[in-house]
Amino acid sequence: MQAKSELDTKIIGSEINLFNKIIRAIPGVLILLFVGLLAKEIATYIPHINYVLIAIALGMLIRNTLPVPKFLEYGIDTYELWLKVGIVFLGARLVLGDILSLGSLGLVMVVVEILVSITVILFLARRFGISEKLGSLLAIGVGICGVSAIIGASGAIDAEEEDSALAIATILIFGAVMVFLFPLIGQAIGLSSEAFGYWAGLAVDNTSEAVATGFAFSETAGQYATLTKLSRNALMGIVILLFALRFAGRKTASRIDNKVKFVWDNFPKFLIGFLLMSFLSTVGFFTDSHISAMKHLYKWAFMLAFVGVGFRTQISEMRKAGFKAAIVGFGGELAVAIVTLLMVKFFV
Repeated sequence: MQAKSELDTKIIGSEINLFNKIIRAIPGVLILLFVGLLAKEIATYIPHINYVLIAIALGMLIRNTLPVPKFLEYGIDTYELWLKVGIVFLGARLVLGDILSLGSLGLVMVVVEILVSITVILFLARRFGISEKLGSLLAIGVGICGVSAIIGASGAIDAEEEDSALAIATILIFGAVMVFLFPLIGQAIGLSSEAFGYWAGLAVDNTSEAVATGFAFSETAGQYATLTKLSRNALMGIVILLFALRFAGRKTASRIDNKVKFVWDNFPKFLIGFLLMSFLSTVGFFTDSHISAMKHLYKWAFMLAFVGVGFRTQISEMRKAGFKAAIVGFGGELAVAIVTLLMVKFFV
């Protein structure tokens, strides 16, 4: 009876905690919603400009010009949750066969992209004399999944906080630029939505920025960008493990006893939800009305996420990027952008 009572107490405590988190998040989420709807309204008056870019720009403008009250921060920071929710619902729009066919080509290009980013950045890091750990964090960030990969790798290779901050600031600088620059380049050189989606998914670092860049070009490009970026994310645990083992051999990283558990801990779990929704859609579990409803849901979720990307972009934080780190990051980003663009031009 005592054990049951303790279990009931824990359940009630967790429910109260969840309720408190939801209440705490509401003001910030309402700000994301308001700015997103405002961006959509503004987009109706500006021809050939997708609301995604306006949403991000408005978020950046507010964050960098006005003091954002503390009570809004918690809700604004849920933008990554909305991104993951949107990706899961997007899975219902794509049958598994299409995902596998896209994934096979995408996976090959992802492997090439990762090898290029790691090779170029580690070479430039040595040439410019930045630490090997900072170079590794930049290589992982550019090659795999931006900030998330850097955070995951920092503990695995025992990186200094300063190195992590420099790598993150560098990644954020180029992520903010790519969201606005890539759609202009794609239109200028006449990329199809499919080709642009592959390019955005391969070359843009953070998942949120990659998805936003794709949808800023077109709905189809956004779907291709999401699929390609998820292929990169799926390899995050393996790549971080390889870097951790590399440093562990020199006794400069934490010992990893269970490699399978390490990979699983660094695996993006929302990818499973995306694939599950796609499988259920493939076997006919969802009706047309269900799929239509989920299309609206992922669009709303993405809208909140895109505004959050803008709010997350703080110019003051970007200034932390050191000159050498920025040069090395730029060299890696440029190499990846060129190589991946050539791949999609020739193979997509």
